[in-house]
Amino acid sequence: MRTIAPSAHVRATFGAAPLLLCLSLLAACATSRGTIGAVIAQDSDSGRLFLREVPASLAAGQANLEPGDEILLIDGLDVRRLDPEQINALLTGDVDSPVKLTVIRKEQVLRVTLKRTEAHRLAKKPGKSLQSSP
Repeated sequence: MRTIAPSAHVRATFGAAPLLLCLSLLAACATSRGTIGAVIAQDSDSGRLFLREVPASLAAGQANLEPGDEILLIDGLDVRRLDPEQINALLTGDVDSPVKLTVIRKEQVLRVTLKRTEAHRLAKKPGKSLQSSP
């Protein structure tokens, strides 16, 4: 992300108020970030991408995805050719925006369209699997 600073002329003419107003408006208009709501892991050698934890209350769980499912494609793009930052960029977006996944479960190919849910921090509780928490 690039930071844009007002020119000396703008600062001299208007002071800091316009910049503060713009920043306030941007913050007020920002949409919530959404995610598929799952812990994923990518094999560093093959590039294969697997679901590790899938909380039932988040997008992947609502779409009946399961731990162990392998994600082949995200919006038609082969995950084996993507680095972790690219995968993250494809899986995150505005809440309720769609993302299409092609997944393999055992020998079955599944095509699902998820609606991203609000991003939550996943916390590991002693003796339990990962749980969603706001």
